[in-house]
Formats: sequence, structure tokens, C-alpha cells
Amino acid sequence: MTASPTSLPGVLQDAPLVLPSYDDPVVAGAATAVGGPPGRHSRLGRPGFWTPVRWIVLITLLTSLLGWWQKSPCRVQPWVEEYQYTRGCYTDVFALYFAERLNEGATPYADHPVEYPVVIGAVMQVAAKAVTVFEPDERPRHFYDVTWAILTACAVVVAVTTSRLAGRRRPWDAAMFAAAPLLVLHGSTNWDLVAMALAGLGLLQWARRRPLAAGVLLGLATATKLYPVLFLVPLLALCLRAGRLRAWGVTAAALVLTPVLVSLPVYLTSPYFADVGGRQMAVAASPLDRVGEQGLQALAPKVTTVTPEGLPVTGVNAAYRFFDLNTTRPADWDSLWFVLQKVRGDVPLDQGLAPGEAPHLLNRGVAVLFVLALVGIVVLVLKAPRRPRLAQVLFLTVLAFLLTNKVWSPQFSIWLVPLALLARPRWRTLLAWQAAEALVLLTRFYFFVGNDEPGEGIDVKWFITAVSLRDLALLGLAWLVVRDVLQPDRDVVRRDGVDDPMGGVLDETVEPAARTPDLVRS
Repeated sequence: MTASPTSLPGVLQDAPLVLPSYDDPVVAGAATAVGGPPGRHSRLGRPGFWTPVRWIVLITLLTSLLGWWQKSPCRVQPWVEEYQYTRGCYTDVFALYFAERLNEGATPYADHPVEYPVVIGAVMQVAAKAVTVFEPDERPRHFYDVTWAILTACAVVVAVTTSRLAGRRRPWDAAMFAAAPLLVLHGSTNWDLVAMALAGLGLLQWARRRPLAAGVLLGLATATKLYPVLFLVPLLALCLRAGRLRAWGVTAAALVLTPVLVSLPVYLTSPYFADVGGRQMAVAASPLDRVGEQGLQALAPKVTTVTPEGLPVTGVNAAYRFFDLNTTRPADWDSLWFVLQKVRGDVPLDQGLAPGEAPHLLNRGVAVLFVLALVGIVVLVLKAPRRPRLAQVLFLTVLAFLLTNKVWSPQFSIWLVPLALLARPRWRTLLAWQAAEALVLLTRFYFFVGNDEPGEGIDVKWFITAVSLRDLALLGLAWLVVRDVLQPDRDVVRRDGVDDPMGGVLDETVEPAARTPDLVRS
């Protein structure tokens, strides 16, 4: 039997912190297995070295180290006979060290087009330069190690900012990120933690009522991975309801301008590349080098030219390649669109496309569904009986983006962890969802084995079943968040008597409808 917060013994009733061992059934059960939760004579809430945030940092470091161990076979063993899949240790960091020609000393964008926004290119370059002190045959594994160290530092930033955003009384909620299975599986799969760290810092600045700093940091996050720009829509709806549009305007302007100002110099100085014989080759000089001859036409993201062999090619600006790839790529493995394609008998929505041609029907379907989902979230914000918390609508927005998008790389799921725990801090639902994510990754790898080596691995049906179960788990979590929005008394965060710990200028605002009776009485 789990003790309720109102029945805490002795000093616990006066403790300023919400204790997971009393507040959350899963943690309470685990605590019982190891001797029970803190008792009457526990010294809680008193100064000491091991504060909740320091414990969370330690847990994050241990989880990240476990993630390094899980990926480590792929940094020392050749990727032959599907080794990276059968061992479950695949990581883009190691693979792209070669694919982006960093092993050859290439500078991102200048010597080779990088498939990510410019901040990730900069992080790649820092790690690649750092490993030049080693012998060439040692550099690939040390590139992974240096990148892992950078990503671990970012994970610590995410953990600390999440703890701060959870509010003064709930710092322990961030342990759900610090010990997250997805941090083990995907902390160093790609560079997503860099964007998450910047986004966490930006949201923390918003919570501290600094809209300009929030916009700059969220803009840097957008120049790393695109998803933080989506925050503007739910934030606009909340600010509209609370009458705080000026703060939103400052944040929005900074968020939009920052990635433009950061990316523009790279764009203007990057040459144009095309796939020639299976290798990316520079086919046109940078816009700055051509603007004198071609004027504003030199600023176009694509240019049609002819190779020395007389072959017509379309070159893409190296800094624009990220957007070009996302326009032209088909439905990705983990997306609902891929599941739909398999259900249709492996028939894509767009058929007979020429190489490099964008799947227009698929792109329009993605856009329409996502816009409809955004409209639903805005209506929820405006019509809810009480203004929703920022974390709740950010989680729903990012989840809507992932569910409707044609690309859902496995590591994208880690974006949701801090938002989900801030929206609904309950271990059981978060662990159930992440168990489904682990099943998706396992079946994905063994489906790839069967795809590459017919007769081995597993059939695609197992994989799309796992994807469907993952999506159902997330839809269930989304429903619980929506229920908390529609029935605010069920919201475990607001049960503590707070309004919105990460709301910033939104926190404790009196809505116009609630303000009118006081004005009448006065």
C-alpha cells in the first residue's frame, strides 16, 4: 500500500520537495523492495552536498556511461555480416564520420555537404579536429568517444534544466530523464542531445521571464534540429489566452532570426554539390563567389550545370542539403506512412517518381495532417477550462509532429522524454512507452538484417507491428495529458498548488474571464 502525500510521517509533511517514493506508485514500490521510503527521522530538505540536482547529474552520467558501453562494440569491430544490427550498437556518429568524409579531413559544408543544420556541422568539425592528435587508424573510435563526451555534457544540461523547469518542489521528476532507457539507447545515436540542451536552456529562460534570451537559445536549437521552432505555435495560443502577446513576439522574432543569422554565412560561402557517380562532387562555386556575375540569381539554393564529362546535374547548396533531403526523401521506416505503405501492399502514395523528385502527395499529406493536429491543439488551449501548462502543449505538439511526419528516425523519440515527464510526471506510463521504443529498435535492426540478407532476420510484419504498438502507447500517453488539461484537478503538478512552473510570464496570470468579476466589484 502506498502512502498518500497527506499521510507522510513527521518531518516529511514539512519537506519542501515532492518525494517520488511517496508520490509515484512505481517508485514507491521500488523503494519498498529496498527497505522502504524515507521515514520519520529522515533529514529532508536540509542543506547538504547531495542535493536532488546533483543526484540527477550523477544518474545522468551513469546512464550515459551505460549508453557508451552499449554502443562500444560498434566503435572497435568491423561492420560486416550485419554486426551493427545483430549487436544493436549502430550509431550515426560512427557511420557519418566516414559518410561525411571527416576521416579524409573534409570541412563540413566547405568540402562536403552535410545532411544536418549548421550547428551539428560545427560540432562534427570540433570532434574531428580533436582526434587529429591520434594515429589515423585510431581516429574513428576516438571521434565517437569525443562526440559521446560532448553529448553527455548536453545530457547533463538537459537533466539540470528539466529539474529546474519541473519547479521548486518537483526536482526529482528529472530523474525520469536521467535514468531513461532511451538515453541509453539513443543518447549517442545522433546529435539530438545538442538541440535538446539548447532547447532546455531556452525554455528555462522563458520560465525565468527572459523572452529575448529564450528566443535566441531556441533559435540556436532550431539551427541544430528543426523541431524547437514548433514551440512557437502552442506558445502563441497560450500567450493569446493569457494576454501576453508582447513576450511571445519578442521570443518569436529572436527564434526566427537566430537560425537565419547563424546559417546565412555558411550558406553564402558553401559550394554546390551533386551526386556524380555515387559521390558528392562540387559542381558550382558558393553564392558569394558567383554573385558578381549572376546577381541575386546566385543566391538560389539549387543550380543546374554541366559536369566536365558533359552530364547535366543539379547542384544543391551544401548548407541547404538538409532541407532538400527532407523534401525529396520517401516515407521513412519508423513512420506511420511506411506502415500505411506496407498495408497497401508496399505501394507508396507517389509512384513512378524520377530520381531526386519530391513525393508531392506524401508531402502534402504530411502537411495537411500536421496542420490539422496543430489546429486541434490550439483549440484545446483556448477552450480548456483552465489554461494548460506549457509542458503539456509542447509535448502534444512535438508528438503530433512525429506521428504525422514521414520521417521518424529512432533517436527522434528522445525529444519527447523531458517534455513528457514535465507534462505528466508518472514513471509507469513513461517506462511502458519506452519499452515499446526498445521493441521498435530491436525489430528494426533485425528487419534490416532480413532486408540485406534474405532468409535471415525477421519479416517486416514484426517491425510494423512494433511501430504500431509504440504509436498506440504514445497516443495513450497523449490522451492522459489531454484528460489532465480538460480536468485540471487530475494534473499531479497542479495538485501541489502551483500554476505553471515553466510558464514564465504565463505563470499565475489571471485570465480575462476570471478578471471581470473583480473589476465589476471594484
